[in-house]
Amino acid sequence: MKKTLTILLVLMSTSVYADKKKEHRHHEAHIHGGATLNIAFDQLKGQVEFKAASEGVLGFEHEARTEKDKIKLSETIAKFETAIGSMIKFDDSLGCTFTKEKIEMIAEKEDHNKKEKDHDEHKGEHSDFIATFAVNCKKELKETKVTFDFSQFKGLKDLDVTLLIGDLQKSVEIKRKPVTVELK
Repeated sequence: MKKTLTILLVLMSTSVYADKKKEHRHHEAHIHGGATLNIAFDQLKGQVEFKAASEGVLGFEHEARTEKDKIKLSETIAKFETAIGSMIKFDDSLGCTFTKEKIEMIAEKEDHNKKEKDHDEHKGEHSDFIATFAVNCKKELKETKVTFDFSQFKGLKDLDVTLLIGDLQKSVEIKRKPVTVELK
């Protein structure tokens, strides 16, 4: 089960469904202000993967060195741990619960082949904020609604959401305000 959902998430994050390509623009890697949210369900069990340039959720991308940065990182991780169910709100009647798998800030790896003059000056300045969760629901999601609300992150301007629930596939682009999607 977990292997199936992991494969689905990998496919969702690395490809765009051909019939949706012209309707919906997906972000390239590491776009400031942009994020992706992939949700895949196999019956009552699901996986959620949120990924954004750290600046969009933290306000910075460098390693958290100062006390202020460390507090902000800690608070943001705690916010995702405790409030993911309000950022991704399934119908209450479904009885869905989120279980944190991983929440972290990951520095972009240095390209050792790149020899640009300013490369050393910008080393380590890019990072991604990634949060993954398992989701368990007591009832099927089809024919219900889900609301996405990441508006508390002022630096997040554009969230590309991909949903895969059984044979249902949906893509939604969210701009700074809550959006409700029908799962039909």
